[in-house]
Amino acid sequence: MRIAVIGAGNVGRAVGSGWIAKGLSVTWGVRDPESDHGVAPCKTVAEAVTDADVVVLAVMFHSIEAALVECGDLNGKVLIDPTNPLTPDGDGLALSLGFETSSAEFIAARTNARVVKSLNQVGATVLADPDGYAVRPIQFVAGDDAEAKALVASLVEDLGFEVRDAGPLRAARLLEPLAMVWIDQAMRYGMPADRAWALVDRQ
Repeated sequence: MRIAVIGAGNVGRAVGSGWIAKGLSVTWGVRDPESDHGVAPCKTVAEAVTDADVVVLAVMFHSIEAALVECGDLNGKVLIDPTNPLTPDGDGLALSLGFETSSAEFIAARTNARVVKSLNQVGATVLADPDGYAVRPIQFVAGDDAEAKALVASLVEDLGFEVRDAGPLRAARLLEPLAMVWIDQAMRYGMPADRAWALVDRQ
């Protein structure tokens, strides 16, 4: 399993490092691989995706189209979308898409990869370390390709999360607002960045 993580920001570093710790092969695709990004190995975006089975588009929403151009042909590859379509809103952030589309559908319309939505519902602090919670944190996955969705579910479980199938890719219209609740709580109301979503069974 070869994974290309596009972007070496907080989310990209968190998930890529988590998979490396599980013994998976990860390469980060960045614009300047000679710079110190705090992770390795780094290559150009095009080089990173060439041999990858899975591509993680860990970039800001406004950078999606440029990143996809740098990726080139992704036919047959699985693309994990952890993005949220955020825009400035006073002292916080707000969603710039919703109801009729989503960031995931925006991406799917611009690539021939098999797009699966996940890893967007909490911040990088949780993604980097899902251990130590009384109940295992959850991540939902959504996608139209059953094989791709099963593969992504397995990778998300490798990071330490419980995984539930949220349905087709259009269910990203639910998962991105779920992320917005977490973001809004963290940015406006002082919620600690290590708080996570979980499903709790009745005892």
